[in-house]
Amino acid sequence: MKRLLLVFTCLLSVLFAVAQTRSISGIVKDDKGDPVAAATVRAKGARSGTTTKGDGSFTLTIPQTAQTLVVSSVGFTEQEIPLTPALTYDITLQKSSGQELSEVVVTAQGISRDRRSLGYATTNLKTDQIANKGEVNLVNSLQGKVAGVNITGASGSPGASSNINIRGITSFLGSNQPLFVVDGVPVSNDLDRTNGGPISSLGDAQPSNRIADLNLNNIESVNVLKGPAAAVLYGSRASNGAIIITTKKGAGGRGKMDISLGSSYSIQKVSGLPELQNEYGQGLNGVYNPISGNSFGPKFGATPTTANGLIDAQGNTVPYQLYKDNIKDFFETGNLNENNLNINFGDATQNATLNIGHLSQHGIIPATSLKRTNIQFGGNTTVGKMKIGGTVTYINTGNQGALGGNSAGGGTGFGYLVNIPRSFDLQAYENDWKFPNGQQKFALLANGIENPYFTAHENPVTGNLSRFLGSATLSYDITPWLNATYRFGADVYTDRRKQIYAVSSRVIPQGLVLEDQFYRQELNSDLFVTAKKKDIFTEGLNATAMLGWGVNQRKFQNVFAQGDELVINNFYNLSSATVFSNGTGETHSLRRLVGYYGQISLDWNNYLFLELTGRVDQSSTLPKNKNTYLYPGGALSFVFTDAFDISNDVLSYGKLRFSAAQVGRDADPYQLQNIFVNNSLGNNVAGVTFPLAVGAKPLPGFTPSNIIRNPDIKPEFTTSYEVGVNLGLFKNRVTIDAAYFNTVSKDQIFQVALPASTGFTARFANVGKMTNKGIELALTGSPFNGKNFQWDINANFTRIRNKVVDIFEGVENFAIASGQSFSGVVPSIAKGYAYGVVIGNKLPRTPDGQFIINPLTGTFAAGIGNSILSDPNPDWTAGITNTFRFHGISLQFLWDYTSGGDIFSFTVPALRSSGALKETGVNRDQPMIIPGVIEDPAGSGKYVQNTIQIPAQAYWRAAGLATDLSVFDATVLRLRELALGYDLPANVLQKTPLSLVRFTAFARNLWFHAPNYPMDPEVNTQGAGNLRGLDLMGAPNVKTMGISLKVTFK
Repeated sequence: MKRLLLVFTCLLSVLFAVAQTRSISGIVKDDKGDPVAAATVRAKGARSGTTTKGDGSFTLTIPQTAQTLVVSSVGFTEQEIPLTPALTYDITLQKSSGQELSEVVVTAQGISRDRRSLGYATTNLKTDQIANKGEVNLVNSLQGKVAGVNITGASGSPGASSNINIRGITSFLGSNQPLFVVDGVPVSNDLDRTNGGPISSLGDAQPSNRIADLNLNNIESVNVLKGPAAAVLYGSRASNGAIIITTKKGAGGRGKMDISLGSSYSIQKVSGLPELQNEYGQGLNGVYNPISGNSFGPKFGATPTTANGLIDAQGNTVPYQLYKDNIKDFFETGNLNENNLNINFGDATQNATLNIGHLSQHGIIPATSLKRTNIQFGGNTTVGKMKIGGTVTYINTGNQGALGGNSAGGGTGFGYLVNIPRSFDLQAYENDWKFPNGQQKFALLANGIENPYFTAHENPVTGNLSRFLGSATLSYDITPWLNATYRFGADVYTDRRKQIYAVSSRVIPQGLVLEDQFYRQELNSDLFVTAKKKDIFTEGLNATAMLGWGVNQRKFQNVFAQGDELVINNFYNLSSATVFSNGTGETHSLRRLVGYYGQISLDWNNYLFLELTGRVDQSSTLPKNKNTYLYPGGALSFVFTDAFDISNDVLSYGKLRFSAAQVGRDADPYQLQNIFVNNSLGNNVAGVTFPLAVGAKPLPGFTPSNIIRNPDIKPEFTTSYEVGVNLGLFKNRVTIDAAYFNTVSKDQIFQVALPASTGFTARFANVGKMTNKGIELALTGSPFNGKNFQWDINANFTRIRNKVVDIFEGVENFAIASGQSFSGVVPSIAKGYAYGVVIGNKLPRTPDGQFIINPLTGTFAAGIGNSILSDPNPDWTAGITNTFRFHGISLQFLWDYTSGGDIFSFTVPALRSSGALKETGVNRDQPMIIPGVIEDPAGSGKYVQNTIQIPAQAYWRAAGLATDLSVFDATVLRLRELALGYDLPANVLQKTPLSLVRFTAFARNLWFHAPNYPMDPEVNTQGAGNLRGLDLMGAPNVKTMGISLKVTFK
């Protein structure tokens, strides 16, 4: 780390080298003559420039050699103005209509490309589309805005992870997350999930995905590279696409300091809670029971009681009454506060920037919180033919969370709330959850029900992360057409987590403390040479060629310790434990990837573009004699409106594109040679005769892993084809981007089951095949574009069909998480079905679909095992953003819609079984008949309608156990974002030191409609990863409402 910081210091020390320059000034106006504030003005080729003041004026220092001035602003067409000896310039910008079709975007390896030349789909988002919207996780901020991207959050808890996939799932067991690249350097988005001890059976702690560490207010743009053709230059790490993030570098340019401040405050309320019945209270079979966790007791108002009321489990006299909001009131009003400072200094040849951001969040679950500090310093300078730049970022994140929940009810989200009766005063324990000796206090504890307040306060999950991100770039123009660039990047972090189960916890009454420490280091080094020539061989044929070499090294360390049976209450330290779990130990891995890559781009008269790309990777995780693999890519773009000189009022722009590419994915470390592991006995084998014990002191013991490694393992390969069209209609006031893609992934690195007689359970092999076929549609439009009023629309549509074509001979399905199931329900890979279907016991039905009823009980007959229950993949998704601008007022709102896809719920069945869900209170006093059939008692061999009456309690308990009735359609319409902004007029600020004052009121997840699910279906308790479509009684979602203020000084 010291060497790394020294490199950065040396590079940045030349930041303010002197260059020969001259100063110009001017004013920027729109086509109506009004000043344009915050427009960017720079010399062409310069990395920085300046921004206009509120009155549209600017002053800029430029090199003497500069020939062209570039002026741009959001909502206007970029202008290039030839520079003359004049010192002042009067510039007029024309308002743009729809998407700017000649937009420059950042692609793989940081290469800037004109959008019209691309033969593949990308989506570019600016800072105003992702920041100040009530969201702090970059992944969540992309929801509903990008075609082909599917995002699901884990919950509304502070720091909860989110899952993101681009164009479907491509790997059976590997990561399906895209590669994230910040300022040209790949960075980690790992989850680093805790993987030891029995915690997974009690309720997993939900860590953040690491891209959530970034400060959204410091992001300039985000470009989503969707297919392998777009991301092939990054190699195997980008087999699932790539997300290119460019941080703010500042405009500077005036030879003076530019300062901007931003602050926001928002509140968060619990969202999507189910409706509960308000007719019946605590008990079973209509009889009150003070320790019951069910609401099948007497009806309110119709229960004979003693004169003084009922006696609870603590011996107190309590009224038998409804506590309507006892579950809702458990959740607090959360709050989120963000503050940001950005300072820029420089001119056209040099620039420095400092960004400081701080975030503080209090969650809706008591005692949950998140605090994050981001500090970034960077800059660049031009010295003759050489450009030097770099950034250093430090991030510190501290959080205190709650357990994420699971099917056994092990969590604070909903796991301990489903058994709170409707007549139970839960809020009586809000500040009184334990006795003076630290033991848990709760009236329902005798029935095995945990106090939610005790769990939230006494069983926390804490984490503290320190992270350094750094990059340094050296670029040299060897000739006017030949450039060499070297870039070094580093991502290093340590993450220390602690999880506690206090003494007297229901699941672990003797207490537990878990320490988990992670260390990740990722180093990237790239050297590439780029040549650009115009009119080669013939006039109109331009070419760009690039050759590069890169090394990626990833180091990982994990130290895990779990201590049980604590001897000192309230002292949660490993030294207080008397027993250590079998999972205690260390994990280390080191992998290296060396890549050689190249790209040739041909441009014929700016309307026909051909791009050929190739990369060869050498991976340390593959066999030495077979560790090199090649993947090629190609793309073709044809702007037919320019080629055939088509220009009319309807069709303004038209482009056809085609791309094809193949990307490999290497194996994880330690899959080539068999390894030794701690077996189920662990190191504590004193009570066992094998391997050996000296007196009472055990000796460490290791056994061969029960999974056979494969010395001939090959990389997985994904081949993708894409065809698309871009259209600009009505003078580009409407733009259409449509694409069809077909992706085939094969040679999956997979654990193939072995017979028990072999002494092993599985072996690694290259098997299986999976496909993804999809349609993407993006549309922008400007229905009205006047002087004082503008209305813009951005819409997207996605339809993807995933299919597991083959697994392995004789294998029809396989668990995604080997050995992990949720009450017999297993997320799986099943041949002939989409990835991630849930398999379990399915209720038997007749050929016409009627339930078969057990004639002895009147409830459902025994289920049929190994059946497909649900499919988490949506049928299609869409999003539409409307933006209205009137003078200094702006209104923006985003709707998104998910059609289909299943959610397998454990929350709803638990609320049914406990008698709390609203539907369980309907006709509670009447016997019920489960719709279905029974075998004809007369012995005809046919089925007859079921007429067996059962109590309502028996019916709803049976419904709670029926897996078929736990599957719900996840269709949902959502008002995702709403923002109302106001900029103070330029004439108001004219005599102040401020050039911009912006007020914004915003909301997120303000409203949703899920017609088929009684809660918010946008929940995935397992967070980021391959397990999807599971509601395991985790924390509910939140809705956010807040205000923000941004000021920029002149």
